[in-house]
Amino acid sequence: MTAMSRATRRIVVAHLTEHGMNPVDIAAELEVSADTVRRDIRETPPAVVTETVTVAAPPAPGLLLPESTQLRQDLNLLAASYRAQREDVARFAIHVAAEAIRRRMQARFASNDRQEVGS
Repeated sequence: MTAMSRATRRIVVAHLTEHGMNPVDIAAELEVSADTVRRDIRETPPAVVTETVTVAAPPAPGLLLPESTQLRQDLNLLAASYRAQREDVARFAIHVAAEAIRRRMQARFASNDRQEVGS
């Protein structure tokens, strides 16, 4: 995972805490120590609640996946290995898998064509 600023990390920690994650799980997700997460929780001022109602924009077109600890860990590992964003490595992994299937299909069709010509 790419390093994030302290301010960004504290925003993420606050968000994940509000959604019920415990400090140990947040630490594993962000690849920092649990003490760092606890300090971020302690030192981050509470969010200011505003009464404005905003209409959420429809989600951008794309691939939505169900939340999964294993998927999140795998994406974090790939992102750290490639030094890229999780979305970018997900696109790359899908592309690599699809290319492998395309090559197998092309090879299979080519062998079928050769067999038909030889008959």
